[in-house]
Amino acid sequence: MQALAFIDLLGFSQMVANNPTRSKEILNDFYNITYRIIKKNKEVKGILFSDSLLAYSNNPALLVNVITEIYRECLKKNNAYDFDLSKYFLLPRGGISYGMVDIQNRVEAPNLSKNFIISPALVHSAKMESKIKGARLLIADPQNKNEQVFNWNAEIKSILYENSTFTFWSNYRYFDALWFLDLNKEYEEQKNEVTELIEIAIKLAKSNSNNKFVIEHHIHTLRIGLLSYCKFLTPNSNPLLERIISEFEDDKYWLIWLTLFEVMMQSSDNWAFPAKKEVINFYKKVSLKSSWANVIKEINKPQNEYQKYLLNTFVDELDISQL
Repeated sequence: MQALAFIDLLGFSQMVANNPTRSKEILNDFYNITYRIIKKNKEVKGILFSDSLLAYSNNPALLVNVITEIYRECLKKNNAYDFDLSKYFLLPRGGISYGMVDIQNRVEAPNLSKNFIISPALVHSAKMESKIKGARLLIADPQNKNEQVFNWNAEIKSILYENSTFTFWSNYRYFDALWFLDLNKEYEEQKNEVTELIEIAIKLAKSNSNNKFVIEHHIHTLRIGLLSYCKFLTPNSNPLLERIISEFEDDKYWLIWLTLFEVMMQSSDNWAFPAKKEVINFYKKVSLKSSWANVIKEINKPQNEYQKYLLNTFVDELDISQL
């Protein structure tokens, strides 16, 4: 039994169709980042083919840590590009599962290479990858006699945020890895890195704001970033909060609205946010927009009781004197 990750690149097929030369540069960056990170972690084995990575290990926590590091380095690479980020970007997406992994070496001919792989975990991870939006890393945790491989694993250096709306195989719980956050670093370094990565995610979302085919992916990526920032969010002197409030009022960003309230009400200072004038004004503006119906629909899904509870808590605690 091993942990197995299947990862590919968002939008890569369209990039190849638009500009094969530029796509080659992006793919080369993905290969170099992956090679450098996996090479230094000997317990993880990897196979790269086209824009996909198959990685597996007997150490589930290490595999998660390796893949989240690859995600962070890929996102940072976008800041180095001087071309149009509305068409070309480096964002991985994928899943990690746990199960039987049978990879056999087979005799090869000079003109034929063979990777003989039989693995329910690969099937699981690949199917998860195809069902999610954005640069997300979805983790499937088996529920066998109350033993969990990933959740509550102290060696995993990312927070696992349960995704109750995702259901695929029975007897599994699904978690989004909040991969912007590296718990292996000191507090200030964590905060600085998450902030840097969120700035890049905002840049990508803004660059793709008029591209209806990919904007949803960038919104979901930014959502993971904001959830990763929860431990750092304070009601006072917070430029990130102010920026989200001022720049994401458009209807297309309704998931960012919901995420912002979700993050604020999970902060250790959650009691203070409903009393902030700018937060109240933001709530008043967006709650009257047509896309607020999407927020209501989302929180009333049976699996989203927690999100509904958080938004209800915000509304209940609004400082009426400032309305």
